[in-house]
Amino acid sequence: MLNKIKTDLSELLFLSRDALHIHIGLGIYVAAMLLFRRGPASIVPWLVVLVAQLANELLDGIHHGVLDVDVTGALRDIGNTMLWPTVVLLVARRFGVKIQSLEPERPRSVARSS
Repeated sequence: MLNKIKTDLSELLFLSRDALHIHIGLGIYVAAMLLFRRGPASIVPWLVVLVAQLANELLDGIHHGVLDVDVTGALRDIGNTMLWPTVVLLVARRFGVKIQSLEPERPRSVARSS
């Protein structure tokens, strides 16, 4: 069933399965940053993408009821999915890229001098 959904989605969006991995990986990464209120330098969104991708590969492996993993295909899928989240994480950590808090800024009180 999962393979049919992925095939249908790939055909609907006119994307190859490899491109689908890239787009979905980025989508999960951004969604995880928003959901957990973490910036791109946090490992948490990256781990969410990794767990989702490993779960996807496990489901692909047991598609026909037995564990049968195409190692080359699985590594390609993991690489496609994790490439851009990894690049963003490393750049953010190396260059200190930060995003503003998702909460609205509170007005600062001004201390009065006596």
